[in-house]
Amino acid sequence: MNNRIIVDVLVEASRLLETKGWNKFAMARNDRGEAVNLDSSEASCYCLSGALCMAWRAVDPANEEFYFKYFEKKFSDVLRESHGFDGTFTQWNDSVATSRDHVLNVIQSVITSLLDEGPYKESPPLSPRFLIEQEKRWA
Repeated sequence: MNNRIIVDVLVEASRLLETKGWNKFAMARNDRGEAVNLDSSEASCYCLSGALCMAWRAVDPANEEFYFKYFEKKFSDVLRESHGFDGTFTQWNDSVATSRDHVLNVIQSVITSLLDEGPYKESPPLSPRFLIEQEKRWA
């Protein structure tokens, strides 16, 4: 799998969390805080897992089988290294994460680790917020 596509999925997940919002204990929630189906038009916020799923379905739906296992390992590695957390990213989202910014910072750490792996190792990491602001500016 191409790191650039994986980074695109992570940037899209960040964009969703920035624009829609973040939650715990449900893949998606509506404006009343009720759990809803991930694909529901009523979804107004997502947990980390839900945002990632929506992102890969938007960016690279043909490879959905790849992403969950890949992100489970990648996020677990980053959370272990940077936060000393030894569990799944879903457990981290529900029991440790304190805010949307906390989740966005972990996504940024995963993006940075991917950029460090290549193929464009020399490129400086771009924060999801920077990319979102650029997208707004050019829209």
